[in-house]
Amino acid sequence: MPATDPRQTTRRGVTRRDFLKRAGWTTAGMTTLAVGSGRKRASAASPYPDWIPASPKPPKRGGVLTRASAWDPPVIDPRLTQSVGLFQFAGLTSNRLLRYAFADEATGYNDLTLKGDLAESWQGSPDQRVWTFKLRRGVKWHNVPPLKGRELTAADVKYCFEAYAKEGVQTFTFQEIEGMETPDTHTLRVHLKTPNALFPQNVAESVTVIFSREVLEEDGDLKKRLIGTGPYILKEHTRKVRVVLQRNPDYFDTGRPYVDEYVILSTPDSATRTAAFRTGQSDFLAVQGAAEVEAVRKTNPTAVVQTLTPAITPFGLALAQDRPPFNDVRVRRALSMAIDRQKQVDTVYEGHGIVTSGVPWIYYQDAKPTAKDLGPWWQYRPAEAKKLLAEAGHPNGFETTLFYYEYFPQMTSQVQLVQQELKKNLNINVKISKLDYTGYYGRYVEGKWDGMAWGFQSGHAVGLDERTYVYMHSKSTKNFFRVNDPVIDELTVKLRQTPDRAEQRATARRIVDREYDQVLRMWMPFGANFVLFQPHLRNMAGGVLRGTIGYGSPIIARLWIDK
Repeated sequence: MPATDPRQTTRRGVTRRDFLKRAGWTTAGMTTLAVGSGRKRASAASPYPDWIPASPKPPKRGGVLTRASAWDPPVIDPRLTQSVGLFQFAGLTSNRLLRYAFADEATGYNDLTLKGDLAESWQGSPDQRVWTFKLRRGVKWHNVPPLKGRELTAADVKYCFEAYAKEGVQTFTFQEIEGMETPDTHTLRVHLKTPNALFPQNVAESVTVIFSREVLEEDGDLKKRLIGTGPYILKEHTRKVRVVLQRNPDYFDTGRPYVDEYVILSTPDSATRTAAFRTGQSDFLAVQGAAEVEAVRKTNPTAVVQTLTPAITPFGLALAQDRPPFNDVRVRRALSMAIDRQKQVDTVYEGHGIVTSGVPWIYYQDAKPTAKDLGPWWQYRPAEAKKLLAEAGHPNGFETTLFYYEYFPQMTSQVQLVQQELKKNLNINVKISKLDYTGYYGRYVEGKWDGMAWGFQSGHAVGLDERTYVYMHSKSTKNFFRVNDPVIDELTVKLRQTPDRAEQRATARRIVDREYDQVLRMWMPFGANFVLFQPHLRNMAGGVLRGTIGYGSPIIARLWIDK
């Protein structure tokens, strides 16, 4: 792009204060976009595509990308959090051994083909216990102290995996490693304690970024500096203000990235984010409702929209099922039958959404789940729910608590609907607390709560092993829903030891059926995400389970500005 590009002169160096001042004049008028009308939208077909093919035009270099973001990282140490607040940019400062296909490589929205990232090739032993990765030669760490652009070696990856196993939310995954060898500087051989045919998926997860030994040893943690091998260098991180990423000129994927700078502004208010997109101060906007998209396109008719069709429902009622009353399956089943999920889809999500699916349905069946696939306890049957709760010893209901963070405006409506239906149908009084993101995230993942939480399974997970064994096994550090079921433990272990795809599919189905029968995780409906892009962006499409502006942030290395 020419040196006089107006995008650079008007956007480079933008501060959060400038940004809010420019965008804020329309903020008051945007609050009406939150769901509240309850108008039913029966059609489940989105008017916008879920896949936007790569541009056939030759890419252009240069420009500044800016985004108003709802999330702020609770900490920038990738060992200690899997928050989207961090990985919305850590996936750009750092690489993984493997990755999923980018927009200019994928065949479509559901393409889950694994590609090499730091590794050029990988091979498993016949018994699936030993995995050998051949690393790319010439990959350099960022040219900043203390790394100063030195070459990445297999010993670096070995050190990183050992550090993950010692501390943090990744321990359960990496403690499965029995030992590692580095036969030469570019070969890593991983020996697992038990067979795992899905291990390549584990190291392709967006949270398994490779960080530097020097920073961890000098600082004692990774909370101050994030130095990697990725397409962008972290230039600035000011908590609750902004993150600034600068193009890495020494990136191993020669010629990429195309955009010179990426600025992420902390903007927790949804109306301000929308106003920023409308006024051209933000290049992306994610919303949960088709009506919101339509409202924005009235002022921005050239905006490009992608529907991120959900393969899972990431949110639901997490119950303290390790203690009364939620350790009684009858109570869990009663609560589930007292909630009208289809009503949530029709009103909160305007008919665009998925009723429930804790494990991505694409791994075990051919079509999106409907209510009939879920079994008896997931149907709306309030009279039977009341009878079952009485049998469990609670004929007059009980009192409990629920805390949540408003990831998007519709979530508050959804939480309130659940509160109302539990009161109406079961006389359960739910006291709700709305927390800020950092307070909510820490309290939830650390398990410092009783009663209920509006819980999540992290949006980063793509692989089947992560969605089952890592999130549901009773010993896992990511078992946030407190699942403790011996049948689930047995089935999730069996799944990861099965290389045959058809058998994997059948076992995944059994896991899902068991989860539904025991109501181990009480999923709530989730709507299609809609992402609006400014019309000058190219190669920006996200894929299934990996949206551009969240855990799929590495896609931005292939994005370019046609302006």
